[in-house]
Amino acid sequence: MIRFHIVSIFPEVVRAYCEASILGRAQESKLIQITYTDPRDYAENKWGKVDDRPYAGGPGMVMMADPLVRALDAIIKRVSKRKKSKTKVIIFSLQGTQFTNAYAKKLVSKHTDIILVAGRYEGIDARVKKIFKAEEVSVGPFVLTGGEVPAMVVVDACARQIEGVLGKYESLEEGRAHSSEVYTRPEIYEWKNKKYKVPKVLLGGDHKKIEEWKKSKGNKR
Repeated sequence: MIRFHIVSIFPEVVRAYCEASILGRAQESKLIQITYTDPRDYAENKWGKVDDRPYAGGPGMVMMADPLVRALDAIIKRVSKRKKSKTKVIIFSLQGTQFTNAYAKKLVSKHTDIILVAGRYEGIDARVKKIFKAEEVSVGPFVLTGGEVPAMVVVDACARQIEGVLGKYESLEEGRAHSSEVYTRPEIYEWKNKKYKVPKVLLGGDHKKIEEWKKSKGNKR
């Protein structure tokens, strides 16, 4: 079983996605486990404050080190009680390692516990990364309002690499020819007096030609 530990001040956002559909079934089947930790629960102030102004000025706020350090420390202590646990801590950053399917496959093959820190505001105090030797990871060349979406991306992509999660392991798209164009019934669809047809090659039953067509229409992954 691969265990994902998501650290977020909005755990309900991630939970709603992760408990639905394939990921929800994967948890029910005990192929993966997802836990949620709110750093506010580890803030040593009566307001549950987890952010403060950045040193040297600048816009926005920065997530404080202490609540995150305490939250991560609690997770790691809990994980370390299991034998042969191998933990990876990931912080999301635009400057981080590019997340890919190959990275996801490597991640689940080498680790039992993956801790995903969903930052907010202008970022996370850099000392958190140093203390836990966390790796910075980027899910793309764009800026988001928080790390919750990247965390969901990582969980989803990693879970797909685990045998049994997709029902039939053969349905893993990365391992076969995949077209950016897909069709289902009916063969001819009419809309506003115009007919849209399924390509003939998909109807002929010639698997070699079908695979060649898929490759010609394929997405680069």
